[in-house]
Order: sequence, then structure tokens, then C-alpha cells
Amino acid sequence: MTGEDFHHHCHSNLTRAVLPHGLTEFDVHDVLNIFQCTGLNHDDMYFMKACPAQKGDYLEFFAEIDLLCALSTCPGGDLSLPMWGPDAQDPLSVCRPLGVEIYDLDAALLEGWQSPERAAYNGQHGLQIAKAEWEK
Repeated sequence: MTGEDFHHHCHSNLTRAVLPHGLTEFDVHDVLNIFQCTGLNHDDMYFMKACPAQKGDYLEFFAEIDLLCALSTCPGGDLSLPMWGPDAQDPLSVCRPLGVEIYDLDAALLEGWQSPERAAYNGQHGLQIAKAEWEK
């Protein structure tokens, strides 16, 4: 919102946010668009429309593993202004601030809870192709 590091893609904002932590663009997964209306229409064309969120709306979650969260307000703000074409406007006026609160839970609330086991995935997706029974 300060105009520093502005880029027209949230993915780029997220990439810049994780670089100081020794991560790269390859570590940035698909964005999670909270409070945004985007998608594909019946012709498989991408669409965006104005955000329905109101001041005070929030998302609360419990992280079962350690997380590094990178946040970006959408460079298009609440998507209520056209960003391309002859009617394009600067979306900075419709960018809204993000607030983050991190809670330290009382140990009694976590009594009996266990962290999930690490997935057995070995990281070789598509690099080592196992033969199907009918190929052997």
C-alpha cells in the first residue's frame, strides 16, 4: 500500500516476501484468495468482481505444523475498479489493509492433541515412474 515493491501480481509480491527467508519462487504455492471473487466463467474465461468482504471480516485458523505465511493485499485492491483497458484506474484507492494476530494458546486447550505425522511422500513426483502391474 506504500507503493514500494508494487507489482501487478500477488504471486510476485509473495515471492519477494519469502526471499529473505532463503526461499524462492518455487516455494510459493498457488495463492489462497481470501475475500476475493475470482474464477472461470462458463466459457472458461477468468473473471474478477468486487470483493464482498466488509470491514471487520476475518479468517481464523489453527496451524497444525509450523508455517511461514506471506501476505499480500491484492494489487487490484478490492477488484471494484477496472485495471486494464480505456477505463483503467489506479487500484491503490481500493486496496485495504491486512491485520494479523497470532495467539499463544493455553496448554490446556491442546491437551490430548498431537501434531500430524509427516506425509510419507518421498518428493520424487514424476521423476521415477513405477510400472503398473500390467506393464511388468
